Amino acid sequence: MDYCGKHWALIYDQFNHGRHEKELEFYLAEARSCQGPVLEVACGTGMILLPMLREGIDAHGFDVSGEMLGALLAKAQAERMEDIQGRVSRMDMAEFHYDKRFEAVFIPSRSFLHLTEQERQIACLRGIRDHLADGGKLALNFFNPSLRSLASRAAEPDEFTPQGTYHDPSDGSRIELSYKEVNDLANQVRHVTWRFEIDRLEHLTQMGIRWIYKEEFKLLLRLTGFERWEVYGGFDKSEFTAHSDEMVWIAWK
Repeated sequence: MDYCGKHWALIYDQFNHGRHEKELEFYLAEARSCQGPVLEVACGTGMILLPMLREGIDAHGFDVSGEMLGALLAKAQAERMEDIQGRVSRMDMAEFHYDKRFEAVFIPSRSFLHLTEQERQIACLRGIRDHLADGGKLALNFFNPSLRSLASRAAEPDEFTPQGTYHDPSDGSRIELSYKEVNDLANQVRHVTWRFEIDRLEHLTQMGIRWIYKEEFKLLLRLTGFERWEVYGGFDKSEFTAHSDEMVWIAWK
């Protein structure tokens, strides 16, 4: 599982607080440039989707996690957003369908990397292309793999590494989060075990992410029918180099 469980939904906004301002502004700018509807894939608790809706953008989103969507809907309803139920759906990013076409599709927060099988990556990109209007664009981001960093985590550690302390928003109870991670270099998959300690009880969840290299993703785009693309080294659309931390992509149908 990825961010699908109830424990992640409790702390996800706290976990991401202050981490994504530049990312949010990038996706908002891309959405503002559109005249037609836009779609967010893996919208989670609404970090990108809700700000788009607040600006009056014709935005829709879906996520595989019912718990995440529950948190999104609760926030939207607290703000009395109209028609929010008709704008969010529970679907898998490798198997989704809408009757409409979108001017833009966004996959923020490195969410595409949660597709750990190449067949599902291809299915996702083909589905996105099929749902784009002619000339429509896909925008997404993920980290630039560092061989040195990946190799340094090729053996599973003995101990969990503390991540942070959070609180259950419903009752304020303390949640301690820690993790172990190991990189499968042969298959390009990072396996992460997250440990939630709540009221002296331990809950473990597993997460896998598949890192992607620049030339590999260009091939995936070509294979799934995209006509052209640009890759940047940051959300400011700076030049991509080997030392860039992030890959930010825009691809057009």
